[in-house]
Amino acid sequence: MKVLALDHGEKRIGLAIGDAETKLALPYGLINNESDELVLEQLQKIILEEDVNVVLVGEPLSTSGAASKQTEASRKFANFLKTNLNISVELFDERFTSQRADAAPRDLKTRSRDEMAAMFLLQDYLDRNI
Repeated sequence: MKVLALDHGEKRIGLAIGDAETKLALPYGLINNESDELVLEQLQKIILEEDVNVVLVGEPLSTSGAASKQTEASRKFANFLKTNLNISVELFDERFTSQRADAAPRDLKTRSRDEMAAMFLLQDYLDRNI
């Protein structure tokens, strides 16, 4: 089973891809978040090319677990994807993924913060759920 993780932001969406068999998450790039329709078009292309089974959207909760404005934006985006994609779309707690991306070793910092956050989100998902 292949999983595509999304770190949803107002300007960019970080991507990571992983496989349940290997339990390994890898950075996959960025999508400019210009409109839901353009993002959907790009995601559909990736899903087809990479044979993705699940799309994972990061759910940015506060440290206490409370929802924020960004949490609601991510939930709305996930619901949009659920309505428009023919595969499973799941939300997953993304607390501290951006901080972990900032603390990543130098050799990984050639990737964007958003891409690295998506990778940490996906690795957590694979470690806990697969």
